[in-house]
Amino acid sequence: MILGQLYRLNMTFGNFTSSFASPNSSLDSAQARFLATEGYRELAWSAIGWILMWLALYYALSLTFPLWSRMVQPSSKEHENNRYWCSRDLFGLVHAMIISALSVPPLFLLLFASDGRVKFATSSEMGTCKVDHSDAELLEWEVTMQAISVAGLAFTTFTFADLLVLCLHGLATVDYVAHHLAFILAGCILRGNCMLPFNAAVLMAMEVSTPFLNWVTFFRHRGEQYQTQVIVAGVIFFITFLVFRLGLNIYGTILLLVDEAQGTAIPSRVPRWQQVLVIVAIIAGALVQLYWLPRIWQVFGVRIWRLITTGSVDVAEDEEQEEEESELK
Repeated sequence: MILGQLYRLNMTFGNFTSSFASPNSSLDSAQARFLATEGYRELAWSAIGWILMWLALYYALSLTFPLWSRMVQPSSKEHENNRYWCSRDLFGLVHAMIISALSVPPLFLLLFASDGRVKFATSSEMGTCKVDHSDAELLEWEVTMQAISVAGLAFTTFTFADLLVLCLHGLATVDYVAHHLAFILAGCILRGNCMLPFNAAVLMAMEVSTPFLNWVTFFRHRGEQYQTQVIVAGVIFFITFLVFRLGLNIYGTILLLVDEAQGTAIPSRVPRWQQVLVIVAIIAGALVQLYWLPRIWQVFGVRIWRLITTGSVDVAEDEEQEEEESELK
């Protein structure tokens, strides 16, 4: 699929389309502006609700930490016994499971859709991203599109709430802050314009690998009784990284570039600076995964190979490898 999209990109010579308003469109334009304003108001209130819900979840985990932390052995690393560190690890795991459940089914439905234009469907209903009911061919995709819109809102608001948690409890680093701000901006553009459902699903489906990474980082220093769990989680993380963060991510990026070169991806109503920014962000996201691949192989792939060839592996990590794993979250 990737090679096919590269061929299409090579054969495209910048055929960008333009749209023109009809002479009698003033009433329609006024109605569209009114609906957009109402939609953004609904979107804003929904975003506030999601942020409060995420913060409530985090602090519920933090407050109950003495109860659920008794069920596991303490870590040999003191900071991994910290209430806020442990709560955030579980917080991220729960978030990733929710986002994966909402985004992965739509991703594969869109991936194999016979009508290619649904991958880049858009909506003027900013509050809910409902499809245009006058388009009969898109009606069957309404549930899929709204699942992606809910996931997009949940993902973006979680990233905002997580950034607050990081800053409030001394867990923030420069790379974490930069990472979160970039994802918040990209999420606001994608969800705020109800566009690029396939690429949005691809980006969010990368969270499939996160629960397994969090499992590894939480249990790796808590004793030999967790070694099997850590190994299994590491193997699954490595596989899901290759499938979702590399394969599907690269394919989605190439597909976006091909269709945008033909003028069929990003709606013309989206400001040019937002169009450029979201394309740059998606390309950068794919390149980051390629940049991480050698380090992922060093941390996980080598140990998996050692397990296959020798039947044993040491799950303990040195300090440099611990830092590498933390950067992947």
